[in-house]
Amino acid sequence: MLLGIVSFAAILLVWESVVRLGWANPFFISQPSAIADSLSRAARSGELWNNLEVSLREFAIGYGASVVVGILAGALAGRFRIVEYVVDPFLWFLYSAPLIAFYPIFVLWFGLGVPTVIAITFLLSVTQIAANTLRGIQSVNPGLLRAARSFGASERDLLWKVVLPASVPMVIAGLRLGIGRALMGVVVGELFGATAGLGFSIAYYGALLKTTDMIASVVVIVVLGVLCTQALSAVEARFDSWRTGPG
Repeated sequence: MLLGIVSFAAILLVWESVVRLGWANPFFISQPSAIADSLSRAARSGELWNNLEVSLREFAIGYGASVVVGILAGALAGRFRIVEYVVDPFLWFLYSAPLIAFYPIFVLWFGLGVPTVIAITFLLSVTQIAANTLRGIQSVNPGLLRAARSFGASERDLLWKVVLPASVPMVIAGLRLGIGRALMGVVVGELFGATAGLGFSIAYYGALLKTTDMIASVVVIVVLGVLCTQALSAVEARFDSWRTGPG
């Protein structure tokens, strides 16, 4: 953590120095001190909190729905072969398709605004979660299942004490990948058809050629992604203790 902080601080220092020494035009790359001032002004005016609230709500609904649907679909497909045969074509179609291309279709269906942003957020993240959950459950060592059955384990015992604990790392990996894809969906959706949110702020200030304010919104998105990923790491540690602890 210390090395990471030092390296990040060094990057900010170099960035600030390059601009202050006149080696780069601040119009194109801005500078950390100006971005900090922009964030401070936006926080005092309430603009930052309003945009953050809108984006967080869209992210929470879209990503939350993808977690429920993705884990459920992946778990059922991993445990029941017939469900896998039904789900697999759709899953890999969505996994390999350029899903951003669905955005105009969602605009036709839901109109511009929050519903379209939530829909594209869900679509971008659910595939990662479902695919990882499916592979995690299918990768459970068959010897563990046979050993559990030999000791009289029921299907419920197999699910909660063998299958789910053994597949936790893959499921968490899918959730982590889904966070990045969900944030991408929020930003893309707000870039083209929103009146508030961090993506809207990026598009608005970009159109006005206000580089500093635009990068400030990008910074908030990056920080949000880091915080969500770190929170998921804490959840992973909690589930890891359940996975390795006594049954």
